[in-house]
Amino acid sequence: MTSETPERSPEVLDFRRETVGQSTVLQVIGEIDTDTAPLFREHLAAARRDTTERLVVDLSGVTYMASPGLSVLIEAHNEHRRLNTRLLVVAGSRATRVPIMTTGLHAQLDVVITLEQALPL
Repeated sequence: MTSETPERSPEVLDFRRETVGQSTVLQVIGEIDTDTAPLFREHLAAARRDTTERLVVDLSGVTYMASPGLSVLIEAHNEHRRLNTRLLVVAGSRATRVPIMTTGLHAQLDVVITLEQALPL
């Protein structure tokens, strides 16, 4: 009798995008790891193309963030600086806040804890 190990299906990220005033909000839900970081990069780039002033990346629904996801955030941050637009990262979950803080990226990125803090009144 042989036992087969079921294939692990790759985690899929879910994205929702909306416009709030002059801001584009990209909500990310799921796990950001080696497999899903390219998809995360794609969605960030698409949202950036539609943003004239401010892109808010809401990571409150992210349950796991590995270093490839952090790299994507740094790339996006650098691109926004080059384009003279603003990128804000909502690190509302422990899964995103801890990696951002422990790596020191909070000193480079514009990080807030809630979506309300990221959106102008």
